Amino acid sequence: MTGKVKSPFGMVFFMTDQGKITDMMIDDLNIKTDDDPLIHEISSQLNQYFQKERKIFDLPIKYQRGTPFQHEVWNALLTIPYGQTRSYQEIAIQIGRPKAIRAVGQACKKNPIGIVVPCHRVIGKDGSMRGYSGPLHVDLKKRLLNHEQ
Repeated sequence: MTGKVKSPFGMVFFMTDQGKITDMMIDDLNIKTDDDPLIHEISSQLNQYFQKERKIFDLPIKYQRGTPFQHEVWNALLTIPYGQTRSYQEIAIQIGRPKAIRAVGQACKKNPIGIVVPCHRVIGKDGSMRGYSGPLHVDLKKRLLNHEQ
């Protein structure tokens, strides 16, 4: 099933499968929104987040792709509190792979469930903004972090 929500950052497109979110991205895709209780709940929670009324998402997620390592990284991202950041190095250490800093960055880049799985909260250890689905999207990362301040 598919849905979308208009946000201050653009149209948020998302997909679900078997009652769980599988994909989310900011993109102006021309899709229809399905009439489904989960789609309505995702839309509601996203709207609350964008209105600064929600800091924690309570939504089921399902990774339909990715390696076990990427799943570890994505699950670690879920532990970063609203309004806080972690470095790629801190995430690597958290998952018990302290030398996998670049691999953590690549996993963040491939995160299929943006915003809910908050890869935007991961920054360089020197505080620099890096990555976020490539250098062209760093501005979006900054905007999301500013939104959470």
